Amino acid sequence: MQRYFTTLLLTLSLAITTHAQVLIDSIPYPGMLSLGIWGIHVTPDTIFLGADGPGPIYFSDHDGNMLGNQPTGYTYNHGLIKRESSYLFAQSYTASGAKLHEVSLDGQLLNEWTFPPGIAGNSAGIGGLNEAGDGAIWFTVYHPYFQDYPYAFAYKWIPGTTTFLDTVPLHGKQPYGITLKGDTLLYVIDNIHGDQERIYAYDLTNEEDLFWFELPDTPIDNDQRPFGLHWDGNFLYLVANRQGGSAFAHQTLFIYDMGISTGIASNTVQRTMSLYPNPASDQVVVTLPDEELKDGVLLELLDVRGSVVRTWRMSSSTTSLDVKGIASGDHLLRAVRNGVPLITRKLVIVR
Repeated sequence: MQRYFTTLLLTLSLAITTHAQVLIDSIPYPGMLSLGIWGIHVTPDTIFLGADGPGPIYFSDHDGNMLGNQPTGYTYNHGLIKRESSYLFAQSYTASGAKLHEVSLDGQLLNEWTFPPGIAGNSAGIGGLNEAGDGAIWFTVYHPYFQDYPYAFAYKWIPGTTTFLDTVPLHGKQPYGITLKGDTLLYVIDNIHGDQERIYAYDLTNEEDLFWFELPDTPIDNDQRPFGLHWDGNFLYLVANRQGGSAFAHQTLFIYDMGISTGIASNTVQRTMSLYPNPASDQVVVTLPDEELKDGVLLELLDVRGSVVRTWRMSSSTTSLDVKGIASGDHLLRAVRNGVPLITRKLVIVR
């Protein structure tokens, strides 16, 4: 199932201020910046950290005291899942599709899989991993990406299979850490392509964005280099670089209380677009609320590779599009105003 593709009427609801989160603590790891910590898994007595540069898995207590490390046989470590008797971590990048490795607790290779191609192509750059239950995992892909929303995707996948159980559209071109809090998917965006560094929340049940909040360093220079995320059942953990000037750079673990008792201050923007029929063969009727049309809207039809194959100008709230002559298959219909994407829906064309 692909989340933003499934319903006839999709509502995009995105909070534009902070929401139900409080930074309650941080754990500095001075001298560990060169390790490039991407992966994190937290248990009641130990914090497991995946080092992307040298590759080992490091252990610390909850006061930040290092307890040791376990070599993995690899020189990369993107994302980290600790199971009862093994670790899972991802290859950092390879154009033909990155690999997922499972090693024993003493570092012996147990299994190896290649991530299947995603919507934008081979899953070349893997940002983060998270346990999804019943043998499945969630992972983010930071390369390849699209230039417009949805920029990138997260996938739910059982290693060894060739299809996805679920797909979620993401904000930002560089999604890294990902974690699951009940039915809420949380992911963090880096600023490499000029995006704001934020943690976003997505409701898997209602298939909509919930809110986002900035990282501690975002108002300072928006360059905190966030990597791993982990929800341990009580708190949200984020591995990132320093807070403040680069002269004080080091790896830091930031700890958030995400409970609703911390209060909510959020504003939302509701955007809807309906398509009928869907699937369509010759014509499809598109409806947008009148308020979205005040400056005129351009409708762009994209193929699965993200290339625009046809455009229409929409000047009323309901318009009929001629899709005859367009190849059968899955497409994306995107509403754009003044160069800014408003909403994207899946349109299936059948013959």
